[in-house]
Amino acid sequence: MNPFTTRALAAAAMAALLSACASGGAPAAGPAAPAGGHGQTAFMGSYDANRDGVVTRAEYDAIRLQRFRDADTNKDGVLSEAEYVAEFEGRLKRQYFDQGRQPDAAYENSIKQAKVRYAIVNRARDGRFTRAEDEAIADKTFKAADTNGDGRVDSNDPPRPREARNDAD
Repeated sequence: MNPFTTRALAAAAMAALLSACASGGAPAAGPAAPAGGHGQTAFMGSYDANRDGVVTRAEYDAIRLQRFRDADTNKDGVLSEAEYVAEFEGRLKRQYFDQGRQPDAAYENSIKQAKVRYAIVNRARDGRFTRAEDEAIADKTFKAADTNGDGRVDSNDPPRPREARNDAD
């Protein structure tokens, strides 16, 4: 099995376990697709580890932390662009595999976008994406998805107005 696929599968399993521990429930299958994207459907697919239709902050944070740790292959506590992109590519490869698809032009574009995202999220522009930078983005992203402010993301969250989506994404 491809090492990226193996890493992605392990990350999904660990995220589900962490999520279950955080919520007190039994482990589930882990987040589904998509590997990335915007909007509530992408958010739910990426972070609803136990597939109950609700993403709690604990569930969200557990998955993000596990993804960061898994991506940090040299264990120096920060992510280089190569580590960041490789983690995303592992999830994207898993998504393509699960859908029976081969990498295509959209796949290649997604990888290019991951590199663009890295340049944006690495606020210090030093090639060392830190947990603090990741946590700041996580806080902003979760709050933007939790449009009704109840501390969870689910079908009760009305869509954000277009202007707010553009500012938060």
